[in-house]
Amino acid sequence: MKKILATLLIMLPVMAKSQQELKGELIDLIGMCVGAVQFAETMSSYGEVPFVTMTTIRPLDKAMEKFDEYPTVLFLNPNTRTWTLAEKRGENNYCVTGVGEKAAPFVDSPTTNRYGA
Repeated sequence: MKKILATLLIMLPVMAKSQQELKGELIDLIGMCVGAVQFAETMSSYGEVPFVTMTTIRPLDKAMEKFDEYPTVLFLNPNTRTWTLAEKRGENNYCVTGVGEKAAPFVDSPTTNRYGA
């Protein structure tokens, strides 16, 4: 896990720090972004493959009346159980929004999950 994060910090040529001013307030969005080819190579080198696709919805204002949507992919290494969450930004950039380890199914049995529901 720490190796993945260190590699992302070292290998990714672009550290994106975008700031957007909305109604006098500064919203800071910090992520590690890189082109699709380099991102795919990095994920492949760690054995992480696309596991789940989804859409991330981010509010653009405090009133939560306007939103941006980003295609998002959860990559997973089924052997080491490491994972990376990334949003696709624009045509050819992926921004890492999370990394982790010890991925496991939420459902422990057909009738219960880890929160007892």
